[in-house]
Amino acid sequence: MKALSQVTSLSIFLCASSAAAADKAMDATEADVSKCTFVQDVNGRSVFGERLKEQGVIHAKEEARAVAAKAGATHVVWGKITQVDVTIVEGKAYRCVQ
Repeated sequence: MKALSQVTSLSIFLCASSAAAADKAMDATEADVSKCTFVQDVNGRSVFGERLKEQGVIHAKEEARAVAAKAGATHVVWGKITQVDVTIVEGKAYRCVQ
């Protein structure tokens, strides 16, 4: 139980630390970005793999959103998600002007 509490605390810390940088990059569909400029492929990783699936995807996407925002992207279209021992998400980052 103590180990699960430590993992949960680490998850909250890691998500919170990358959330500030990621607040500009939003999830989108291909249709949403049809008139936007492609910026770059992005990916994110999380040590939370198969055992903590949901937390792994959340953290990996936050990491990828932070990379996208740093590159000037406003939106991310998600692609492949792999979960074994480590969660890996892949996406395409776009800059959309409103």
